[in-house]
Amino acid sequence: MKRAALTCLLVLCAGVPPAPALAQRDTTARLAGTVRSSINGLPISGVMVAVRGSRIFDVSDSAGSFALVGLPDGRHMVRILSGDSLRYEHEMELKRGKTLTLSVLLDLVAAALAPIVVEASTLRAERSLAGFYDRKKWSFGRFYTLADLGQRASYSLDGLLGESGVQVLCHLGTCRPLGSDGTRQCVMSLYLDGMRMPVAYLNQIRVDDLAGVEVYKRGFDVPTEFRSGFRNTCGAVVAWSRH
Repeated sequence: MKRAALTCLLVLCAGVPPAPALAQRDTTARLAGTVRSSINGLPISGVMVAVRGSRIFDVSDSAGSFALVGLPDGRHMVRILSGDSLRYEHEMELKRGKTLTLSVLLDLVAAALAPIVVEASTLRAERSLAGFYDRKKWSFGRFYTLADLGQRASYSLDGLLGESGVQVLCHLGTCRPLGSDGTRQCVMSLYLDGMRMPVAYLNQIRVDDLAGVEVYKRGFDVPTEFRSGFRNTCGAVVAWSRH
């Protein structure tokens, strides 16, 4: 595996306790998850995940999966190692009889993405780069990964939207992307790193500063975490910066 800069995005999930009969005997904790590329979302094998102070570790397989069992409960330092070097270390709480699930994103080509840690049970976790790759599997939008954006570094964001089939109207230096709420054409919402932004901010976002872009042209395709209440939406542009 290449020695390079690394981004770890850890999504923490409280696991489901085992059946009551097993819970009485299970006094240890479990750590599991996947390792994916922050460049294109593909699984990465050969990454070691270990708990400091114990001799328990695992190495991600061809699907990027890892699992550590028989761990002591309490707060422990979880380590992520790529090649021969320690790449990331973070203290986490392990609970007896439960599984802590991690989603680890690694940057292996030095794209300078900063480490992020979020809890998966919160809205903030869904509004993350890990959420981006999860939605890419199941959603109906158009997705541009960091690898895709690298091939379009000369594009403006409105130019990228034009490529994805979105009509963009520009007037006096301000551009507005148009989507549909199912009955009429209207202005799409704009999000940057999970935060709702004024649509006029579209012109200020540089494609070469982004790690991912999601484009939902129709309101009913927009994930619930990017909807404003229960009313119809006109579609959404969701951008993720490289931090």
